[in-house]
Amino acid sequence: MLQVREINQLSELAALRDMWSRLLRATPRYSFFQTLEWLEAAWPHYPQQRLRAVVVERDGEIIGIVPFCVRTEQRRIGAVRVLTYPLDDWSTFYGPISAEPVVVMKAALKHIQATPHDWEFIDLRYVDQSAAEYSTIGETFRELGCRFFVRPRMEVRFCSMAEGWEPYVESRSRNWRRQMRRDIEVLEKAGPVELLRYRPEAGGTGRDARTVEIYEICEQIATKSWQAEAESQSTLSSPRVRDLLLEFHCRAAALGMLDTNILTVAGQPVAFNYNYVADGRTYGLRAGFDPTAEMEHCGRILLYKMLENSFARGDEEYSFGPGRQAYKDRFATEMRYAYTFRSYSTATVKSRVLQWREWIADSLYSEKDLIEKSLVD
Repeated sequence: MLQVREINQLSELAALRDMWSRLLRATPRYSFFQTLEWLEAAWPHYPQQRLRAVVVERDGEIIGIVPFCVRTEQRRIGAVRVLTYPLDDWSTFYGPISAEPVVVMKAALKHIQATPHDWEFIDLRYVDQSAAEYSTIGETFRELGCRFFVRPRMEVRFCSMAEGWEPYVESRSRNWRRQMRRDIEVLEKAGPVELLRYRPEAGGTGRDARTVEIYEICEQIATKSWQAEAESQSTLSSPRVRDLLLEFHCRAAALGMLDTNILTVAGQPVAFNYNYVADGRTYGLRAGFDPTAEMEHCGRILLYKMLENSFARGDEEYSFGPGRQAYKDRFATEMRYAYTFRSYSTATVKSRVLQWREWIADSLYSEKDLIEKSLVD
């Protein structure tokens, strides 16, 4: 028999650290962003949200945790309260921490609907279309008598490594293969081209001199690139999140979930590719190159060499993150959507207005147009 309880303080979740870690390792396709360590680092930077973590037990044993939160966000109609995951678009996919995500998600949604609605709407923004719980979310909303809307929210491209490096290269276009060879030859004229890959083992503090030095090299390259002036203020060199990203960096290193790649030409760092890794699945968070080095396409060659090394290591896949940038299509082997499931409360005027707008959108736009309007890069 299932029992459900809710935790509203991060300090109470800390008492479940060992259990969270065991559940995480059994979670299908888990990521660094689902660790308690990531949540603890990120949480203080978002004071506008309240924790509603649902803990599901079977006969007294915890079988899953769903870290929901209620965030206050601005819409045209004013501030609204949204029940969602605490990811804030740092990654693409999120879900229950459990080996049984279907059972746990169903129990968590029933709990949320049965308890006081301190939200205008539910917005589960990061549901992998291949996740086991994908169908369960809609089925549970129907079972509870809740109207819901489902939309693709992000396009996520991957490079699958199951077939090996040589078949992967052969699957690319002839022009792609020719371009890679030409670009490498051009760079080699300036000196030896080398990949520095830093993927520390778990168990350290994550704050040793080498780990911090690697971050600083990436940050220095970002400072010289367009990222220094990026409006999003979410890059490695952005003052708004620099300290937060460094904290993520150290915690990921301590967990053995950091993957940092730097391309050097004649010993000079010219490009970086900054990732997190979990069980052979690597997620690309940020990348950049130094335009002042005047080494055209060095970022592309770093990606090529990094993927070649990933195949050699026996990694499973590389995620390019959200977006339709052309270079992703040239390197990717597949694409999956991150979907959002939205269901509105009937308790407030704002929630009813938002639901009405969803109905209007359904009647005015084609499915293709709705996808285009919904996608987040």
